[in-house]
Amino acid sequence: MIALCGCITDEQKREVKEHGSFAFPVACYLNGNETLPVPWHWHEEIEVLVIEQGSAVVRFSSEQYEVTEGNGCLINSGILHMVEKASDVPMKERCMVFHPRLVGGSMESVFWQKYVKPVISDPAFSGLFLNRSIPWQQTMISHIRRAWEVCVKEEELYEIAARNELSECIGMIQRNRPLSSNMYSEKFLRQNARMKIMLKYMQQHFDQTITIRQIAESASVSESECMRCFRQTIGVTPIAYLKNYRLQCAAEFLKTTDAPITVIGSQCGFQEMSYFTRSFRQMYGCTPSQYRKDTVGSES
Repeated sequence: MIALCGCITDEQKREVKEHGSFAFPVACYLNGNETLPVPWHWHEEIEVLVIEQGSAVVRFSSEQYEVTEGNGCLINSGILHMVEKASDVPMKERCMVFHPRLVGGSMESVFWQKYVKPVISDPAFSGLFLNRSIPWQQTMISHIRRAWEVCVKEEELYEIAARNELSECIGMIQRNRPLSSNMYSEKFLRQNARMKIMLKYMQQHFDQTITIRQIAESASVSESECMRCFRQTIGVTPIAYLKNYRLQCAAEFLKTTDAPITVIGSQCGFQEMSYFTRSFRQMYGCTPSQYRKDTVGSES
């Protein structure tokens, strides 16, 4: 079964949407240009994806890559990440989000202790871009595709088949991931924690005037350290991120409420409607009113 795509987060930008069920914690998504961008967020689940048509830009930690047709990506548990379209060319992405316990079982099991725990607890391993020209990564892409297909078809014993395919993926990651560096691990942990705090502050106050100093002070760092964290982790300045986040919130309000566009713009921190409309058009390719008309009409 293919689940509906949607990113609902709490104040720390942690995704709160349940993927699958407690008994079978995995969900399949089929994404396209109309569902992107998926904003910066994180979750306990591991995420794997394969691009079947076109391309998409995937970002996590300090890495950014345009994943092209036939290639894929794995994003580790607890890692901030986002996906956006690479162009207006049609794209199709198969995505699976699954909790580590699906393949690891109980924390006392050999599967958890020997294979799952070393992967998800390695702070130096945020994820991996999968290149089909590398044999073992091509094999892993095939496992992801088969896991996605058996889950969508839901034929007899599909749960076992999906678990087997995803277990193979974890095994391949465990065998092939680079050894972690203690220095890098400590730095990554510290930076990742600071980013979550600063993103939480921005989410709580996005409707207000926010300065870089305020953002930095929320995580008890200097303004220069704040800028460095944003640049290295998500590749944009805090102000650029704030603007994009406000626009994403505005798009969500346009889809889910009947509030006037001027009210939505103001609630999302845009005091000048001309600037709001211009910025919205730059990000979504249309005006707020046209976006509301198109998205509400497509869902009815």
